[in-house]
Amino acid sequence: MKYNIKENLNLKHLKYFSILVLICIVSTALSILMNNMGIGKENTLMVFLVGVLTVTSVTRGYIYGAVAAVLSVLLFNYFFTAPIHTLIINNTQDFILIVFFLIASLISSTMTSKFQHQIEIAKRNERTARLLYDITKGFLNVTDKDNIINKGITYIHDYVGYDCYVKLDSESKTFSTEGLQEYENIKDQTSYTIPIKGLANQIGVVEVINVKMPIPSENDMILKTIVYQMALVLDREFIYNEREKILVAIESERLKSTLLRSVSHDLRTPLTGMIGASDLILDSYDNLDSDSIKKLVSDIREESTWLIKTVQNILDMTRISEDKFLVNKDYEDVDDLINEAVTHVSQLSLSGRLHVSGPNEIIIVYVDGRLVVQALVNLLDNAYKHAGDDAKVYLKAYYDNSNVIFEVSDNGKGIDMKIYDTLFEGFVTKHKNIADGSRGVGLGLAICKAIVNAHNGTIIVDKNKDGGATFKIALPLEEA
Repeated sequence: MKYNIKENLNLKHLKYFSILVLICIVSTALSILMNNMGIGKENTLMVFLVGVLTVTSVTRGYIYGAVAAVLSVLLFNYFFTAPIHTLIINNTQDFILIVFFLIASLISSTMTSKFQHQIEIAKRNERTARLLYDITKGFLNVTDKDNIINKGITYIHDYVGYDCYVKLDSESKTFSTEGLQEYENIKDQTSYTIPIKGLANQIGVVEVINVKMPIPSENDMILKTIVYQMALVLDREFIYNEREKILVAIESERLKSTLLRSVSHDLRTPLTGMIGASDLILDSYDNLDSDSIKKLVSDIREESTWLIKTVQNILDMTRISEDKFLVNKDYEDVDDLINEAVTHVSQLSLSGRLHVSGPNEIIIVYVDGRLVVQALVNLLDNAYKHAGDDAKVYLKAYYDNSNVIFEVSDNGKGIDMKIYDTLFEGFVTKHKNIADGSRGVGLGLAICKAIVNAHNGTIIVDKNKDGGATFKIALPLEEA
């Protein structure tokens, strides 16, 4: 690498020196031609001045212009001052002319060199500004900590040609340029360390390796800009993640508060009824006929059944939120699932409002029977509670396109449009204030959706033309 750099420099100097010699030869030839045409030597001297300026323009560095000026003086003296073909000057005017020519040439070449240097600086600054703009723009839409760090490492390699390692204080993992060996194997080597400073404290460090010190100022500025942008974006990512955690915590607290309010109300109401019915039987047992006692016991049983369903829904929702929702699949007959679901909604069955339509053939589906029954019970229970006292409820199952379809529909009041879009979310009830709404904590449909998703199925709801709604569950007939 070093050898190639030296070789390139030598070739460049040889090229510039060849240009200098060629221009001086051309200037001399033109001057001799002009002299033979009778043009005075004062005018021919201007040809040499143009040659010096040309050398300064096409080469880089002050030295070539100065050499061209001195060489032009010697050539002019040799060919055009008496005695010619010697370096002796007998005429005072020729000496003064040559001195002023040399001064003018040196001044002109110096100014031209400085002007070229300023142009190079301006171009370099423009190039650097474009690089910094590209770096800043490239970091704007980058998210995730790993992506941000890898983007910074890529920029360091692409824009300044250095390999580096990045270590964050918050974790043990070390990021590096692709292809580099493990950090532990090179940590004793000389490196250039740049801290990654966030708004509040230091986030980590960037260690640039295989770099010759001191680093050129332009490369150092680009390096520090990349690291500074990394720090800003990492800070932004940290703030965003913290904000998301806060929002999740706030939502969690809101759900807990909602759950506590709804559970306290919905558990207290049936318990109060059960206690009242029990007290009435205990206090007035001798005065009550058998039908009244059966009615009170039936009410207690109904309330107990509802409590069991509510507690089960709460437990299932807790498992879902904690990713502990287990599915134990086995082969189940669709008719058996329907019959099991119907037995759990005895109040709806006895009312005469439930109409069941099973498949025309035996359909075996690979599911968790208990969970599918629970989903159907939740849908039937919702229809019984919210469709209206005179509404009919329909349960139908059939085969369609490698799926078994369960439909629960009614011809009742329909779904309130205010909750239509959030129907399958938790704690959704007819009224915003759950404690004052119809009985239920609003978890049934959310649990249905979780159960269906766990079986790789789908659940949708449609509004019926004649009123009411239809919930449709599609479960794939997959193999074990």
